Amino acid sequence: MDKQSLFFTSLVAILATALMLIAIQFFAKKQKIKLEVEQKINTSYSIWLSSIMVAFFMFLRVALELVENTIEIIIYSKTIDNTFMAVIQRIAIFTGFTFVFTFLTYYIVHNLLKLSLGNRIVSLEIEKDNKGYFIIKGIILTLLVYSILTIFEHLLSWFMPVVETPFYH
Repeated sequence: MDKQSLFFTSLVAILATALMLIAIQFFAKKQKIKLEVEQKINTSYSIWLSSIMVAFFMFLRVALELVENTIEIIIYSKTIDNTFMAVIQRIAIFTGFTFVFTFLTYYIVHNLLKLSLGNRIVSLEIEKDNKGYFIIKGIILTLLVYSILTIFEHLLSWFMPVVETPFYH
């Protein structure tokens, strides 16, 4: 492990987490979700938020492993001229797919629950403090993410840099 790859990987983790929290805040405002009632954070909101963050961190773990490997490959590559731009490009691809897969799995779970539990509006369920609904939603989201992690890893491996190994006879 190189110091540069560890530094950039930890920087990517911090920035991706901050961007995800901003995206969830924007998503909550779009859905008209109230965060707190009488200066107290709603329990169902915290369950909703934590289930999305758990799904995000499961995807981010896989992406960060590949980011670290990619940085090391690009840094020691003799064929890549602009290493900084190559690293930034791969980091953007990996974190972008992390965000896309997180929200895609959230919408899949939301639509699956819509089939079985009926059309429920998230903002009303948070106002009613329907903990059971969000626990079920969080468990299904976590299990769905866990089941497609290998697919996600294989998709991201398509964007890994190619390592050329010379074969001598």
